[in-house]
Amino acid sequence: MMDDFLTQLRGNPRLRWGIALIVGIAWLYGILLLRDEVADQTLRYRSATQAIARLQAQLAQPEWADRTTAARAMAVQLEGRLWQAPTPGLAQSAYQDWVTATLVKAGINNPQVTVTVVEDAPAAGSTSAAPLTAAAAPAVAAPTDLWKIKAKLNFEFNAPALMDFLARLESHEKQTVVNTLTARKEPAPRVDMEVVAYFQKQTAGKP
Repeated sequence: MMDDFLTQLRGNPRLRWGIALIVGIAWLYGILLLRDEVADQTLRYRSATQAIARLQAQLAQPEWADRTTAARAMAVQLEGRLWQAPTPGLAQSAYQDWVTATLVKAGINNPQVTVTVVEDAPAAGSTSAAPLTAAAAPAVAAPTDLWKIKAKLNFEFNAPALMDFLARLESHEKQTVVNTLTARKEPAPRVDMEVVAYFQKQTAGKP
């Protein structure tokens, strides 16, 4: 078969020109692909060089040291707003006592308080329809050096007392996050809330 092809190739000029044209087209196509690849690599190199130059210029600015100091100060301030406890059980008990006492100080009588330690990030749940509902962003898993304590509250709706309670949460030196708040008038005026606090795990030798 190869001999026949070579014989036809030698005796047929059109066939030779056709094959040469195909080879030339393939060669030209390869050159175009190679040129596009070189251009793309050159563009990527220029972009990377410009990014490195911008980063070096930013690092050379003297205000970065001030920003680092400010960031560290903020980190210390935020850490100071964390609750402290040596065990999750004590964290749960301490937070329940504080939430209950704060409710009473706000003028809320006979509140129902259920406090749990959240081990993993809970799945986003749906809330029932209500005349007044406020919800925060979906919960996320707590860092490994923190305990996440969740409290579910249920009490009789009283607008001034509720506002007083929220103000006490906001002004307290330790942070409490309101995850959900639902107030309803029927069949009875009640408030359902879910609040979360983060307790820093105390280690030996750390107060």
